[in-house]
Amino acid sequence: MRRFFRKRLPAFLLTLVMVMTMVPAVSARSSADLTYEVDKGDSVSFKEREFRDLYRSEYSGDPSYVVFTDYSDLDDYGYLTAVNYYDKTVSLSESDLRNTWFYYDSRDVPKNMDYALDGLTFEANRRADSGTLRLKFEIYDADGKDYVSCTMDIKVGGGSSKGDITYTVKPGEEVAFDDEDFVNAYDNAGGSGTMKYVVFEKPSSDYSNAGTVYSRYGKRNATSFTRSELDDYKFYYDDSDYGDYDLDELSFVADKSFSDSIEIAFTAYGGRGSKENDSVSGTLKITSSKSASSSKGDITYTVKAGEEVAFDDDDFEKIYENSSCTGSFKYVEFSRPDSAFNDAGTLYSRYGKRNETAFTRSSLSGNKFYYGDSDYGDYDLDELSFVADKSFSGSITLNFTVYGGTGTRTNQNVTGTLVITTDKTGSSTAKGDVTYTVKAGDEAVFDEDDFEKFYSNKCGGSFKYVEFSRPDSAFNNAGTLYSRYGKRNETAFTRSSLSGTTFGYDSYEDADYSLDDLSFVADKSFSGSVELSFTVYGGTGTRTNQNATGTLVITTGTSAGTSRYVGNIRYNTTPGTALQINANDIARLFRKYTSGEALQYLTLTSVPATGSLYYNYYNTSKYGSAQMPLTASTAGNVVFSYSPASASEYDLSELTYIPSGSNYCTSLGFTGYSSNGTTVSATILISVTASPVSEVYSVTTKGTSVNFPANSVYSAVASATGFGLSSIQLLELPASTAGVLYVGSYAADTTSAYSYGNGTDSMGQLRFIPNSKFTGSVSIPYVALSSSGTALGAGVVSIGVVDSVKKFTDISTSTWCYKYVTELASANVISGYSNGTFQEKNTITYGAALKLIMLAAGYGEQAPTVKGSTFSGYLAKAKADGLVSGNPKLNGPITRLQIAQIAAKALKLSTTGLPSKKPFTDTNDVYVQALNAAGIIEGYFSNGTSTYKPNNTLTRGQVSAIVWRMKNSVQ
Repeated sequence: MRRFFRKRLPAFLLTLVMVMTMVPAVSARSSADLTYEVDKGDSVSFKEREFRDLYRSEYSGDPSYVVFTDYSDLDDYGYLTAVNYYDKTVSLSESDLRNTWFYYDSRDVPKNMDYALDGLTFEANRRADSGTLRLKFEIYDADGKDYVSCTMDIKVGGGSSKGDITYTVKPGEEVAFDDEDFVNAYDNAGGSGTMKYVVFEKPSSDYSNAGTVYSRYGKRNATSFTRSELDDYKFYYDDSDYGDYDLDELSFVADKSFSDSIEIAFTAYGGRGSKENDSVSGTLKITSSKSASSSKGDITYTVKAGEEVAFDDDDFEKIYENSSCTGSFKYVEFSRPDSAFNDAGTLYSRYGKRNETAFTRSSLSGNKFYYGDSDYGDYDLDELSFVADKSFSGSITLNFTVYGGTGTRTNQNVTGTLVITTDKTGSSTAKGDVTYTVKAGDEAVFDEDDFEKFYSNKCGGSFKYVEFSRPDSAFNNAGTLYSRYGKRNETAFTRSSLSGTTFGYDSYEDADYSLDDLSFVADKSFSGSVELSFTVYGGTGTRTNQNATGTLVITTGTSAGTSRYVGNIRYNTTPGTALQINANDIARLFRKYTSGEALQYLTLTSVPATGSLYYNYYNTSKYGSAQMPLTASTAGNVVFSYSPASASEYDLSELTYIPSGSNYCTSLGFTGYSSNGTTVSATILISVTASPVSEVYSVTTKGTSVNFPANSVYSAVASATGFGLSSIQLLELPASTAGVLYVGSYAADTTSAYSYGNGTDSMGQLRFIPNSKFTGSVSIPYVALSSSGTALGAGVVSIGVVDSVKKFTDISTSTWCYKYVTELASANVISGYSNGTFQEKNTITYGAALKLIMLAAGYGEQAPTVKGSTFSGYLAKAKADGLVSGNPKLNGPITRLQIAQIAAKALKLSTTGLPSKKPFTDTNDVYVQALNAAGIIEGYFSNGTSTYKPNNTLTRGQVSAIVWRMKNSVQ
């Protein structure tokens, strides 16, 4: 009873108060008057309005204070938090509630006791028992005379959501898993001891079209999991002794077409000590963000990382007014955000002011935010703001419903989305106690003296070691911290393993790793900045009783960039192998860029930075001078003719490159001229690798998209160079008539470096989408880059778009002519034998070759003119059109000379304007020369001499290559 004396009641009321407290004015209800639900480890805020409404159900006016009378089970479930006179939040257990009042009007709170009712919150313990906490309380008037006895039930455990986790992801993007979500699911569902690892069940078939789960996505040792593989592994929390992959390094990369949602069942295992005798089942739900295509919602606010953005209630009022709702807008309710909200920032009412309130994911969805009139909600909508985390980047989405109507009715509502996105300039000025700047994809080496200086400015004695706190989840997508990166005993640190590890300064021997061996390797897509909190320890002698905390900021700064390579014409060679520049390649490029004009001559604008460039290297040419090195100072003074008219002119076909070293790219610049002065400037890219980089080929049916074969490209480069690539840069994109190459939801470009892996802007996100009616071949050349952004070599990815894939039993993807045979068979240009084989090594007959050449040149099918002679119709048509003379044996072999003559005539290639210098020493045939100039046939080059070998016969595979080039030259 002494609590009432603090109000200094008049003496004549004391007796009445005594009586009233012994005989309640209103008896308690049999069921709870107030009911709340809260997940373990989460919180729920009580509403002043609800206490007021309970009081007004019996009396008029406003209540004065609330007293809890039965709270004996509180400590089993959690504790209360409340705000005192000084605006500080205080935690209250059972013992603290004795003789404690909670004032309805916060101005009545005395200095040294009691609390405001506004801000009263229940915090559930993470390891609380599931069940219902019942609290009894009384609501009093100012004189302690009138009161209402009530009960409150708080249901702890989350009900049907036990063990469930939900993530939201945009189509084509990545969402990182947070191991703490699984720990919370384990704890909330009643798991005992500590969670140790998670096992996923095999997903449904929907998973195949939704996306892919990865470990270390976009980083070294990235691993993807198919449906059948995902349930084969244990994903450990904290300690690798309990599994195969770190749970905190998992992420899901959504397919670009992903919509709706998928569910993956999981079981979280744990227990006490080394025992794994407890388990909890749950469901991971991954749903597609409706705002996937952009970062704009019905309302959009932009905020710098670490700063505040205030809400404007008029923005919400406009949403209501623009809808079909009638009456006046009254209040807003927000849906519970997904887990990404935890790492983005915090929503506040009256941020930085008296009665400031922070909202958790759970408490946000339990409140009404009123517009204008406080009778319609719990907090003023115009006092809301969002304070972004210092590492916040990208955007988050909050779903809301605005309510209104006429009078006191709120029967009109409309839903919307609020998007909060980062200002891209927000983190550019990030600065910590120690700050390092790193380019995306590069390494930043730590300097232990930076930490020593920080210690010396803060503490006494000698600096000994550093410990880092566990970073937030943004660190996963920024890069990786290493000890001895790229050296023997290299160690990579996850978020979990980083905390609890000591890094010693200088000669301090008791640390786990040397501080001076630390470095940060930024992800290829890293931008902005990340922060690491650290503590420096030191003291005198062996004592480390001096310490100070600080912040390490790693930022991309303003100097981050990527290398860019250009190659309009591309060649590949190996160490020790001379490369002859093909004048016809330059002439064709010139015609392409000038819509048909003829190249007359060119001058060099640059020479290779590595290796040597020569004119007349073999000293066998009758044009120009004897062997002459071409240097940066001399090359620009020489004019190279495509078709030299006299011996004094320099022959363009006599340019030879001699490599020096291996696994690099170098370039040769030139400007070509036509006879009327038209110019074209371009670059020749030369790739030198230990062995040739194999072409990577994929085939898809018409109208069907195909993923960029990232793993095959990686293998091709590794086999050729002996090194693993870090990223690639594309040199040329598919023609718009063929389709579009996308990275995620955007068109790819030739300036970005796409990292190996499947993160944002990575090789794994590249996808070619052919135009619906297109069939043919697409080439995507690329340069493979090391982790420092320098070229290892160049290669090409080819994609065949066909009506259908026709297979032969003796032709596989490893057969050298697979591309040619597959595409020509789909186009009904070639066919195999009746037993299902193609037999590419068989010598082709004249008749079969004639048919293939004519079909590739655009001729139609020709019916036999002689009974029993399959190819007689083709021969008759070829004679009529002047492609063939005489009476060749259709069942006999065909020579390389004959096939060149037929093909050049069938394609109607011009035999005028060809270079004066013949390309081959063993034939002067103009049709051979014309077909060579068109890039359809090649010869044999050795020690400065090119031969065609006109009398050699050809195999079915060799002819398929010639016919494929013919067909693609006329498309």
